Amino acid sequence: MGVCGIAAIIEPDAVAESAEGTGDREQRVMAMLDKIRHRGDPDHYGECWADAGVALGANRLAIVDRPRARQPQADGDDNVRVIFNGELYDYLVLRGDLEKRGHRFQTSSDTEVLVHAYLEWGPDFVSRLDGMFAFVLFDRRRRVFLAARDHVGIKPLYYVVKNGIHHFSSEQKSLLGLDAEIRTVAPGTYLWQGAVVRYFDLDALTSATVPDVEAVMMYRTLFHDAVRKQVQTDLPVAVMFSGGIDSAAVLHVARQHHRAVTAITVGFAGAADIIVAERYCAEFGVPHIVAELDRAALIENIPDVVYGSELFEAIDVADACFGYFAYRQAKQHGFKVMLCGEGSDEVLAGYDLFRACDDPVELMRYRVGNLHRTDLQRVDRSSMLNSIETRVPFMDRPLLEFSYALPMDLKLRNGAEKWVLREAFRGDLPPYIADRPKMRLPDGSGLKNFLIDYARRPVSIDEEIPRALGIETQEGIFFLYQYLKAGYPVPRERFKRPGFDYPANSYFEFVS
Repeated sequence: MGVCGIAAIIEPDAVAESAEGTGDREQRVMAMLDKIRHRGDPDHYGECWADAGVALGANRLAIVDRPRARQPQADGDDNVRVIFNGELYDYLVLRGDLEKRGHRFQTSSDTEVLVHAYLEWGPDFVSRLDGMFAFVLFDRRRRVFLAARDHVGIKPLYYVVKNGIHHFSSEQKSLLGLDAEIRTVAPGTYLWQGAVVRYFDLDALTSATVPDVEAVMMYRTLFHDAVRKQVQTDLPVAVMFSGGIDSAAVLHVARQHHRAVTAITVGFAGAADIIVAERYCAEFGVPHIVAELDRAALIENIPDVVYGSELFEAIDVADACFGYFAYRQAKQHGFKVMLCGEGSDEVLAGYDLFRACDDPVELMRYRVGNLHRTDLQRVDRSSMLNSIETRVPFMDRPLLEFSYALPMDLKLRNGAEKWVLREAFRGDLPPYIADRPKMRLPDGSGLKNFLIDYARRPVSIDEEIPRALGIETQEGIFFLYQYLKAGYPVPRERFKRPGFDYPANSYFEFVS
């Protein structure tokens, strides 16, 4: 389908109302969509449907079946309607199975598969899905709804329950005026008849002893499968390329499965990432776009990035400012689909913290479980602010299941992080990439502490708010101030933990 912005208002107990009441609910959904109109194409903004007690709407960024797959979509009898954000990579397999069972389709989109899968298997069909997704489905016959989110939270979905009425949106900003707690549909769960149902749990996986050669071969196979699925589009594809092992592996495999792949690298002139990326692309004939960072633009965009990204932690906002600039370059070059290497460090022990941690498995569990509100949220918002769909192959469900359960010895070995990944592509990537040590974004791009130094300036804020959250640094207070100034409520908790997200004694110690 394509990444979209979705919004819904559902009052399941409402069985009849006047046309005026239906129109009012539709107008409110349209107002919610207006807050997230960047999550779609101008030609597909504000597609809405309303009925007694329900209104569903979407802003669509058309990727699959662009001419016909408008939303909300319904079955042939108009009994079930759905709004969908994301991509189902296995939808053709599901569609084929459903057609054998007698289902007839009106479009070629993955969205319509959701409707028929629900009719065939009920809400448990969510566990069959392979992709990145968030959707809200309404069954007019039973007056029930299903709201679901993908296995690790690549795509966002928030909701508010007020006076028995559920309000859903892809972003929190659409729900700010409701004066009620904004909740998150947790990764790997769905809401069904008022209950939260977990359909996927990484921690239920058991670690298995796998011979080194077999583990490397299996990882390579699953990685190829993940990237192949995610470049199945007739649109040109771009890869966010830092010159590190993660994005290099993505770029290498993407070019094997798609005819038009371009690398995009962002940084200051002379930055390490640019030097390595330019060398690789020149040696292997990869189309390459290099964009130089603009210090004034980075600072100027801070308020818009904080509002758009819905993040308040200093490191997340700084990275989101970089991401916003990078995806803006991609948009200017006409791209709508991108791939990136996010998630590799969390599941394959890529950070220095893993080496010093007494329990690296627990650290991995925490970092992966926190991605939906840190790095994955940053990627989603930074790209969608520029109406670009970004896919994350390292978070592909079969690949993630396999790599998550691998013994830590296959991730950290002889001082090298992400050992299994490096070995899987040692014959494909040159040594200066296959053996390149992990370099954080601020170092590799040349950004260093530029944004953090700027944020170390006084702001007027109630001192009790950051104190209650444990935010002590001036840069942390600055970005929290920007978040509150944008209209978001005081966070209930931090999304970063000392010793788990950064060294306990210094938030930015690792940036020279």
